[in-house]
Amino acid sequence: MRVVLLALSLCLSACSGPRLNAGLSLGADGLTVRPSVSAGLGGGRISYSP
Repeated sequence: MRVVLLALSLCLSACSGPRLNAGLSLGADGLTVRPSVSAGLGGGRISYSP
């Protein structure tokens, strides 16, 4: 897990406007959290959500 966080940190440092988002939703099963990471890269935007 530490390797993934380190790689993510290095990638985001090269990007412009990095963002860490947490999508929260409340439903019949309770509270659900859907994290995502996005950043600007070369005029576009890339996003990753596990």
